[in-house]
Amino acid sequence: MSGSDAEKDERSDAGDPVCWLHRLCPTCGAMPTDDPAAPPDRCWRCGEPFAEG
Repeated sequence: MSGSDAEKDERSDAGDPVCWLHRLCPTCGAMPTDDPAAPPDRCWRCGEPFAEG
């Protein structure tokens, strides 16, 4: 395997991109949910209100 193939394999094993960080609840780290029963203005897991803006 060439060096570029090894680098490609390492990157493909990584988790979700860092760009998801802004969507996480700052209190409990939960990802947003698509559940229609979840409150629209706060975290579905811990109840922390979403930041304005």
